[in-house]
Amino acid sequence: MGRDFHTNDAMNTFSAIMQPIDISSSATPVDMDNLKDAMESSLKHEEPPLSSISMQADLDVHESTKKQQSFLLLDDQERLSVPSAEAFAKHLKCPPKTNIKVVSIFGNTGDGKSHTMNHTFFGGENVFKTSPEQNSCTMGVWAALQADLGVLCLDTEGMLGIKVEEHQRTRMLLKVLAISDIVIYRTRSERLHNDMFKFLGNASHAFTRHFSEALQALNLPGPPQALGPAVIIFHETCNTIPLKGTLHSNPEDVLRQTFGQLNMTLDAFSSLKYVGIQTATPPTNYTSLRNAVNLEVGNATVRSARQPSVVFQALHALNAKFSGTINEQPINPFPEQYFACTAQCASCDQRCERSMGHGSDHKTSKRCRHQHQYGNKVYLCKQCLNNGREVIVNVTTQSESEPSWLGLAKFAWSGSVIECSNCGEIYRSRQYWYGNKSPEDYAVKSEIVHVWRGSDHSVKSQMYSAQMLLDGVSYLAETVSSLSAQPSKVITDWATDKIAPDYWVPNAQITHCHNCSENFDMSKLPKHHCRRCGKGFCSACSNNEMPVPERGWIEPVRVCNSCRDYLAKAEAGETNHRESSPSSPVVGSGYCGPIDDSNIRARRVGEAVISTLTSVASVLEYPKDFIKDSVRPAYWVADADAKNCAICEMAFGSLEKLSPGANGSPTGGGSPSRNAQLDRDRRRHHCRSCGCGVCNNCSRGRRPVPSRGWTTDVRVCDKCISLAD
Repeated sequence: MGRDFHTNDAMNTFSAIMQPIDISSSATPVDMDNLKDAMESSLKHEEPPLSSISMQADLDVHESTKKQQSFLLLDDQERLSVPSAEAFAKHLKCPPKTNIKVVSIFGNTGDGKSHTMNHTFFGGENVFKTSPEQNSCTMGVWAALQADLGVLCLDTEGMLGIKVEEHQRTRMLLKVLAISDIVIYRTRSERLHNDMFKFLGNASHAFTRHFSEALQALNLPGPPQALGPAVIIFHETCNTIPLKGTLHSNPEDVLRQTFGQLNMTLDAFSSLKYVGIQTATPPTNYTSLRNAVNLEVGNATVRSARQPSVVFQALHALNAKFSGTINEQPINPFPEQYFACTAQCASCDQRCERSMGHGSDHKTSKRCRHQHQYGNKVYLCKQCLNNGREVIVNVTTQSESEPSWLGLAKFAWSGSVIECSNCGEIYRSRQYWYGNKSPEDYAVKSEIVHVWRGSDHSVKSQMYSAQMLLDGVSYLAETVSSLSAQPSKVITDWATDKIAPDYWVPNAQITHCHNCSENFDMSKLPKHHCRRCGKGFCSACSNNEMPVPERGWIEPVRVCNSCRDYLAKAEAGETNHRESSPSSPVVGSGYCGPIDDSNIRARRVGEAVISTLTSVASVLEYPKDFIKDSVRPAYWVADADAKNCAICEMAFGSLEKLSPGANGSPTGGGSPSRNAQLDRDRRRHHCRSCGCGVCNNCSRGRRPVPSRGWTTDVRVCDKCISLAD
């Protein structure tokens, strides 16, 4: 411009001087000498020669540009190009005590960030380099000072450009954003793209989690990091309409809603402003952006202006803390999640590495971690492993080749067994009297396996191994008791009669209760003998204890209700006791025969043994119940809460305690319906599917329950037997 202006003036003067003069038409004669002097005077004008004018114009333009010249602050390798805070202020050409605010611009490459900074802050001067070439003209971060506004302008490298170190560039941009007071995000697209929301959302997360603490640790003067920068989104379109506000919402509300849909927040930013313009024909009008920036520059409520040394110290600290090599992995446009199996391990959260639709044989190269709740530790036969084969073995109560009753009997004696399909039995937990080793010492090798969600090949069944063990022992006990119920009853009656006193009625002759006529064979109630009269009674009719000295029982023993009443009256003196001779007893007088200590000695010893065994059994019953409660699955209803069958509502308990007349009142005989009710199995069982307490008649079904970890046929109630697992 300067060169053209001076050249044109000189040429115009020269043309005016060289215009031809019409001498003939002149009224006054021309003085040739004066004309010559005039021409020489014109040539000696103050304007310099043409070459001098051109050189001076170049110097003027250079001086003008030199006043507004940007310099490289960070190169493309995140290295600071300014060594110190003093050098930084010198490059800015401002006194060190000057207060400034930092305005940085971000956006994709080719969206005109440098052009925007030039026209917003420098009146269109080419302070930041622009270029029409395809290659990016801004590499790294460039800085320039707008002295009139007191603004440090930072022009950053564009995103989405062709660059190998993409993660390093992103980290550099985030560090610049952390030291900025105002952030301009420049986008020149017809519609807002997803990359803008991701960049700002990730920047807010990084600022809150990393940069904020690092800046506060500097102890800079003033509040260095009360809140993050203000964000201005400058959106320029050509054919579409920018975001417009409505009566109920403004463009900023639409942007925040979009951030929320993408699960991103803007907590680190102090404010969000949207500036949208439509440019049908160039040039771009930057007035609205300039007004928005001026408002934020003048706003000191959140962040006030600070000296250049503070800005440099913050950038230097962030650059020193967050530096180093980043593992740059190429972006895969088709990630594995699109095609890989969706199965996920419940223990370590690793995904299956095989393709979709491969079946149930999931696989991953990463090791799993052991969690007791999943029981994902399995055993491999060590001998087979040495031979190059992986054979998984399980701890069971019996071998596969043994019958169930024999295997459980061996388990009670020798403990659990580990059996390999190739090597046979390789371990017994109680094989020796002492010195039994762990199976991992010589028989097996443990391995942690994955627990795939939704797979039938889960190891979840091992969660209830203790309950399965109790089920096996209970099955053995039930089998033995059911097979030997009648023989054991006959043997018990015979042994009892052998040690019974002579006046007792033999057990074989007692079929009904002498008082209430209860049928012992139908009700399964135990028989009891009155120690005074020797007759057979049920528990309800002989639930009394009193001394019977005439029979030799000095301590309180079992007597029937009739004898109890008689003995009570005798003690009160209401009955006339007559001493009768042994040869002439009187029936009903209370005399029951001569006292023969040898007659009851065997029974007395037998009762002492039975009482001792009963006490031991009752003592052992508590640990048994404790063990059962401790190994039962969590979804089972506790025994204390399951007092009745969940289906038929029959009360659980022993027949003797639940029988009518147990309170001491006479029953008056047993009816067929009552006998049928008492004949039912009143033991408590648990459904393996729902966990409710049910009786035996309401849980006769058997089926596997894989969802609960029961892979074999187990007890299921009538309500769950037909339900799909």
